[in-house]
Amino acid sequence: MNDIFIEQLITRKPDNRATTIKIGILVLTALLCTIIVLAIMFIPNTLAIGLMAIIGAIWLSGSIVKGLHTEYEYILTNQEFDIDKISGKRKRRRMITLDLTNTEKFDRYNESTSLLDSDVTVSAHDNSLVNLWYLTVKHNSHGRVALLFNPSENFLEMLNKALPPKFRLK
Repeated sequence: MNDIFIEQLITRKPDNRATTIKIGILVLTALLCTIIVLAIMFIPNTLAIGLMAIIGAIWLSGSIVKGLHTEYEYILTNQEFDIDKISGKRKRRRMITLDLTNTEKFDRYNESTSLLDSDVTVSAHDNSLVNLWYLTVKHNSHGRVALLFNPSENFLEMLNKALPPKFRLK
Protein backbone atom coordinates (compact mmCIF):
# COMPACT_ATOMS: atom_id res chain seq x y z
CA MET A 1 0.00 0.00 0.00
CA ASN A 2 1.30 3.47 -0.86
CA ASP A 3 1.71 6.08 1.82
CA ILE A 4 -1.14 8.56 2.13
CA PHE A 5 -0.47 12.25 2.72
CA ILE A 6 -2.68 15.25 2.00
CA GLU A 7 -3.32 18.64 3.59
CA GLN A 8 -6.28 20.97 3.25
CA LEU A 9 -6.87 24.49 4.57
CA ILE A 10 -10.41 25.66 5.40
CA THR A 11 -11.28 29.28 6.21
CA ARG A 12 -14.12 29.68 8.70
CA LYS A 13 -16.73 32.20 7.56
CA PRO A 14 -17.39 34.85 10.25
CA ASP A 15 -20.59 34.30 12.19
CA ASN A 16 -22.84 37.02 13.68
CA ARG A 17 -20.90 37.01 16.96
CA ALA A 18 -17.54 37.68 15.26
CA THR A 19 -19.04 40.42 13.09
CA THR A 20 -20.61 42.09 16.14
CA ILE A 21 -17.29 41.96 18.01
CA LYS A 22 -15.43 43.48 15.02
CA ILE A 23 -17.94 46.33 14.71
CA GLY A 24 -17.85 46.94 18.48
CA ILE A 25 -14.06 47.09 18.53
CA LEU A 26 -13.95 49.50 15.59
CA VAL A 27 -16.58 51.79 17.17
CA LEU A 28 -14.77 51.76 20.55
CA THR A 29 -11.45 52.51 18.84
CA ALA A 30 -12.96 55.44 16.95
CA LEU A 31 -14.52 56.75 20.17
CA LEU A 32 -11.25 56.38 22.09
CA CYS A 33 -9.26 58.14 19.35
CA THR A 34 -11.80 60.99 19.32
CA ILE A 35 -11.46 61.41 23.10
CA ILE A 36 -7.67 61.39 22.82
CA VAL A 37 -7.73 64.04 20.04
CA LEU A 38 -9.99 66.23 22.21
CA ALA A 39 -7.59 65.76 25.15
CA ILE A 40 -4.64 66.79 22.94
CA MET A 41 -6.52 69.93 21.86
CA PHE A 42 -7.47 71.08 25.37
CA ILE A 43 -4.66 69.80 27.60
CA PRO A 44 -1.26 71.36 27.00
CA ASN A 45 1.86 69.22 26.36
CA THR A 46 -0.05 65.98 25.62
CA LEU A 47 0.66 65.69 21.90
CA ALA A 48 3.36 62.97 22.11
CA ILE A 49 1.50 60.85 24.65
CA GLY A 50 -1.78 61.32 22.79
CA LEU A 51 -0.30 60.24 19.44
CA MET A 52 1.29 57.16 21.05
CA ALA A 53 -2.07 56.30 22.64
CA ILE A 54 -3.85 56.64 19.29
CA ILE A 55 -1.27 54.45 17.53
CA GLY A 56 -1.50 51.90 20.36
CA ALA A 57 -5.31 51.81 20.25
CA ILE A 58 -5.34 51.33 16.47
CA TRP A 59 -2.67 48.60 16.64
CA LEU A 60 -4.47 46.78 19.47
CA SER A 61 -7.86 46.88 17.75
CA GLY A 62 -6.30 45.67 14.50
CA SER A 63 -4.64 42.76 16.32
CA ILE A 64 -7.90 41.76 18.00
CA VAL A 65 -9.90 41.95 14.75
CA LYS A 66 -7.25 39.97 12.87
CA GLY A 67 -7.22 37.38 15.68
CA LEU A 68 -10.89 36.65 15.02
CA HIS A 69 -9.93 35.18 11.60
CA THR A 70 -9.95 31.36 11.93
CA GLU A 71 -8.67 28.66 9.63
CA TYR A 72 -8.47 24.89 10.04
CA GLU A 73 -5.86 22.65 8.50
CA TYR A 74 -6.62 18.99 7.93
CA ILE A 75 -3.53 16.78 7.69
CA LEU A 76 -3.93 13.13 6.74
CA THR A 77 -0.87 10.91 7.04
CA ASN A 78 -1.72 7.24 6.47
CA GLN A 79 -4.25 6.42 9.23
CA GLU A 80 -3.49 9.53 11.33
CA PHE A 81 -5.82 12.52 10.92
CA ASP A 82 -4.60 15.79 12.53
CA ILE A 83 -6.70 18.93 12.89
CA ASP A 84 -4.93 22.26 13.51
CA LYS A 85 -6.62 25.58 14.29
CA ILE A 86 -4.92 28.71 12.95
CA SER A 87 -6.00 31.99 14.58
CA GLY A 88 -5.23 35.32 12.96
CA LYS A 89 -3.00 33.64 10.36
CA ARG A 90 -0.23 33.51 12.95
CA LYS A 91 -1.05 31.20 15.86
CA ARG A 92 -1.33 27.44 15.22
CA ARG A 93 -2.68 24.96 17.76
CA ARG A 94 -3.21 21.22 17.34
CA MET A 95 -6.85 20.54 18.17
CA ILE A 96 -6.78 16.75 17.99
CA THR A 97 -5.12 13.76 16.36
CA LEU A 98 -7.38 10.88 15.39
CA ASP A 99 -6.34 7.30 14.65
CA LEU A 100 -8.59 6.24 11.77
CA THR A 101 -8.20 2.56 12.61
CA ASN A 102 -10.61 3.30 15.52
CA THR A 103 -13.33 4.78 13.26
CA GLU A 104 -16.91 4.09 14.36
CA LYS A 105 -18.92 6.24 11.90
CA PHE A 106 -18.29 8.23 8.74
CA ASP A 107 -20.93 9.90 6.61
CA ARG A 108 -22.27 13.14 5.19
CA TYR A 109 -23.72 15.43 7.88
CA ASN A 110 -27.24 16.87 7.71
CA GLU A 111 -29.62 18.53 10.19
CA SER A 112 -31.08 15.18 11.28
CA THR A 113 -27.65 13.69 12.12
CA SER A 114 -27.32 13.12 15.86
CA LEU A 115 -23.93 13.43 17.52
CA LEU A 116 -25.31 12.89 21.02
CA ASP A 117 -23.57 9.53 21.38
CA SER A 118 -20.14 11.21 21.27
CA ASP A 119 -18.23 12.42 24.34
CA VAL A 120 -16.52 15.30 22.49
CA THR A 121 -17.47 17.16 19.31
CA VAL A 122 -14.72 18.91 17.35
CA SER A 123 -16.06 21.54 14.92
CA ALA A 124 -13.47 22.28 12.24
CA HIS A 125 -15.64 23.48 9.38
CA ASP A 126 -16.33 26.65 7.42
CA ASN A 127 -19.63 27.48 9.22
CA SER A 128 -21.82 26.24 6.38
CA LEU A 129 -23.72 23.03 5.82
CA VAL A 130 -22.27 22.70 2.31
CA ASN A 131 -20.21 19.52 1.91
CA LEU A 132 -20.21 18.92 5.68
CA TRP A 133 -19.10 15.47 6.83
CA TYR A 134 -18.77 13.84 10.23
CA LEU A 135 -16.40 11.22 11.50
CA THR A 136 -16.72 9.46 14.85
CA VAL A 137 -13.56 7.89 16.23
CA LYS A 138 -12.75 6.23 19.55
CA HIS A 139 -9.92 8.29 21.11
CA ASN A 140 -7.62 7.05 23.90
CA SER A 141 -7.95 10.09 26.16
CA HIS A 142 -11.15 11.85 24.97
CA GLY A 143 -13.49 8.88 24.52
CA ARG A 144 -15.75 8.95 21.49
CA VAL A 145 -14.89 12.01 19.36
CA ALA A 146 -17.18 13.37 16.63
CA LEU A 147 -15.46 15.55 14.04
CA LEU A 148 -17.40 17.94 11.78
CA PHE A 149 -15.36 19.01 8.76
CA ASN A 150 -15.49 20.11 5.08
CA PRO A 151 -13.20 17.89 3.04
CA SER A 152 -12.45 18.70 -0.60
CA GLU A 153 -12.99 15.99 -3.22
CA ASN A 154 -9.26 15.15 -3.22
CA PHE A 155 -9.11 15.01 0.57
CA LEU A 156 -12.23 12.85 0.69
CA GLU A 157 -10.71 10.46 -1.84
CA MET A 158 -7.52 10.08 0.21
CA LEU A 159 -9.49 9.79 3.47
CA ASN A 160 -11.55 7.03 1.89
CA LYS A 161 -8.33 5.09 1.24
CA ALA A 162 -7.14 5.58 4.84
CA LEU A 163 -10.39 4.44 6.50
CA PRO A 164 -11.03 0.84 7.50
CA PRO A 165 -12.73 -1.03 4.61
CA LYS A 166 -16.21 -1.16 6.19
CA PHE A 167 -16.38 2.69 6.34
CA ARG A 168 -15.17 3.41 2.83
CA LEU A 169 -17.51 5.14 0.44
CA LYS A 170 -18.66 3.08 -2.50
